[in-house]
Amino acid sequence: MGIERMHSPKYWFVRAEEFHTKADNCDHVQARATLRQVAKNYEAIARRAQQILTATELDQRRRVRVAQEHADNQRVIMAQLRPGMNRDGPM
Repeated sequence: MGIERMHSPKYWFVRAEEFHTKADNCDHVQARATLRQVAKNYEAIARRAQQILTATELDQRRRVRVAQEHADNQRVIMAQLRPGMNRDGPM
């Protein structure tokens, strides 16, 4: 699954909160413990989703920076070649 199809960290934190609330309202001890474990699992998923999102954002910024450096280098090269291109005859 690509990042574009991943639920946001907020989504998973909301799910965790829902299960914390369910656990708080549950009278059965074992069910309450299970609901709390589910909430903890959702919190872990939320933290992992945030790590993935952060890593993806950093990678995108790096790609933009590299592309900008490449474009800058190309402009410098073209500026250096221009004077020779304007002359008549072979270089």
